[in-house]
Amino acid sequence: MNRQEFIDRIIEIAESQGFSVSTEINGDDVEFTFSQYTDFGQDFCFWATMQNYDIYTLIEEVDNYYEGYDPDEEAMLWVGPDGHGKNGAPYRLTDVVKDMEQCEQMIKNLSDALSEANNKEILWEQPNS
Repeated sequence: MNRQEFIDRIIEIAESQGFSVSTEINGDDVEFTFSQYTDFGQDFCFWATMQNYDIYTLIEEVDNYYEGYDPDEEAMLWVGPDGHGKNGAPYRLTDVVKDMEQCEQMIKNLSDALSEANNKEILWEQPNS
C-alpha cells in the first residue's frame, strides 16, 4: 500500500463515522481535519496529526483529544450571561450540553473505529512512499 492509499483508508474510516475529512501533508506528517454537524447544527471539527505515517500517533492524538474533551466546559463557551445559548447555539442550556456530549461521542466513535481497524487490518504497516 502506498502513502496515498493509506491516507485514503483513514479517510474512509472517518467518513464511515459521519465525518468529512481534509488533509494537509507536511513532509512525513499528515494533519487531518475531521468535521461533522451535530443534531443541533453545530459544525464541530477538530485536528489530529499522524507523524511519520505512523497510525499509532494518529490514534493516540485522537484518544488524547477525546480524554481532554469536557462537554460542560465546551458548553460554557456557548452560553451567554443570561444562561442561554449564544452565537447560534441552542437556546436551552440542557440542549447546549447535549450538543457538546454528542461531539464527545463523535470523537469516541472515531477513536474506536480507527483502533478497531488497526486491530483487524494488516494495512497499518509503514506504507511505501
